[in-house]
Amino acid sequence: MYCITNGRYKEVLKLEHSKYNFDLDMVNTNSLSLIINQIKRGSTVLEFGPANGRMTKYLKEALDCKVYLVEIDGEAGREALQYGEDLVIDDIETYSWYDKYENLRFDYITFADVLEHLRNPEKVIIRAKQLLKQDGSIIFSVPNMAHNSILISLLNHEFEYTKVGLLDNTHIHFFTKNSIEKMLNRTGLTATKRFATYAPVGSTEIPVHNEDVTGIEPLFWRTRKYGEIYQYIYEVKKGAEFIENTENYITGGYPYYFSQLYMDRGAGWDESDSITMGISDVRGVITVEAIIAENVKKLRVDPINAPCFMEIISFTDLAEGEEMPVRIVGSNAVHSAGNKYMFTVSDPSFEVVPVSGKKFHYVKLVYRMISLSEILISEMGQIWEDSMVAKAAEQEADMKKKAAEAALELKEAELINLKNECAALRQTVDEALNSTSWKITKPLRKIGDIFRGR
Repeated sequence: MYCITNGRYKEVLKLEHSKYNFDLDMVNTNSLSLIINQIKRGSTVLEFGPANGRMTKYLKEALDCKVYLVEIDGEAGREALQYGEDLVIDDIETYSWYDKYENLRFDYITFADVLEHLRNPEKVIIRAKQLLKQDGSIIFSVPNMAHNSILISLLNHEFEYTKVGLLDNTHIHFFTKNSIEKMLNRTGLTATKRFATYAPVGSTEIPVHNEDVTGIEPLFWRTRKYGEIYQYIYEVKKGAEFIENTENYITGGYPYYFSQLYMDRGAGWDESDSITMGISDVRGVITVEAIIAENVKKLRVDPINAPCFMEIISFTDLAEGEEMPVRIVGSNAVHSAGNKYMFTVSDPSFEVVPVSGKKFHYVKLVYRMISLSEILISEMGQIWEDSMVAKAAEQEADMKKKAAEAALELKEAELINLKNECAALRQTVDEALNSTSWKITKPLRKIGDIFRGR
């Protein structure tokens, strides 16, 4: 299960006169919707930090819950009270709420984005635990201090508080996954459900990018375990004896990379007629496979959503138990050599058709990524271009050299022919001088020379 936010974290979008007064979003997965979805209808709930009552209203009107409130902001608390049973306006760490509700027992106690605002959240949790029913639950959400955005900032010697979000300027306590687990051990609580919301670098309120740290490949951040978790959401109980089963929906990371297959049934490519598959690990051999409908005339395979060097190991269609290579009829690679391709765009793609005009059956692409670094690919692309220019110049020089050598060979052949002709002419002259007729006519040539005055 992936709990994915749509772009920037939803809960910072609809701020009104208070920075914690915003509309409740039950359509997309966020910390409040995850907390609410664990609460059973008709429950008695103690809600810490309700602000203006966005969650309180839902619990009251949609789930018919009785909700008791603790809020430090008097104006916001009184607004929330219209959906609650009772209200304590005070700092949570004065514990006046404990005296107020000491004789009540709750099915659920919630801390929605509250614990990070406390000096000693463990003490508050231990005290709140005493107000739980035996099988009751505490549900809390906290931001992830180990989010990639924060680490990238720290590695660049930056740490700036923000108005909302991971580094909200009112946060005084910070959490990571391990620190949450250790806190639960110290408070004697046991996790029954674990959830998370996810936000990739660049989609949070911290203005950084995966390429911002010199010497660290962007791929490191995209594949770092828990690095794109925005918030942790836990449901915990008093002990293991009160838990029937545990559920852990926390995954290693946000599915940043994915493959997509587009089917052309005669009308071209359409996003609505495609299959998308997440890629959890891009560091080894990747396999993309899918059953293709009979009426698909052409297939476009986008193996990954990032510029890359790619080596295709196999690209086949399984028909009647036999794997046959598909025919690649086009790609948007800027360079290719054999089974290796270089893509500088964020949506590499191949267009393929069935073998010998047959229909598709079960297409399977197996490939290996050589690099996912846009910077490296850009640099290598230039190197490739330069090498092509150099190779062309080398080929031109080689052609000129061969042409010169051919001309020289021709001249040498002409010279040899001329020498042979001269030798033949000399031989003809020698033969004429030594002939009988030349000797007989010698007296006549002398008389002629006398008359000519020689």
